[in-house]
Amino acid sequence: MDEEVGGNALRLAGEVFVPGAAQLVSGNIGSGILHNLLAGVAGVALVSTGVAPVLGSLAILGVKLNSYASATSGRSLWDLTLGGTREEDGLRAERPSRATSPGKPSPAAP
Repeated sequence: MDEEVGGNALRLAGEVFVPGAAQLVSGNIGSGILHNLLAGVAGVALVSTGVAPVLGSLAILGVKLNSYASATSGRSLWDLTLGGTREEDGLRAERPSRATSPGKPSPAAP
């Protein structure tokens, strides 16, 4: 358990300085680079041009939080906050069944 806490602390400290660092530390190179590029684009497009520095700063913070959340839990920030239930959590998602009995045609889509 101490190794997990130390790894999470390293991921969090990395995110303070480099967006996507948590993903890079976890070995998710592609995702780490993508998070870094997204934060860079938000910084250049919104913060440095003076268009919306507060919105740009919040976008960068969101990218950093998403990187850390997905590196530590395996789920994106969207899944953790607004994504609803997931089958991996032991909660069964309700899905309509499209199975038909043999010999019966499937219902036509509207």
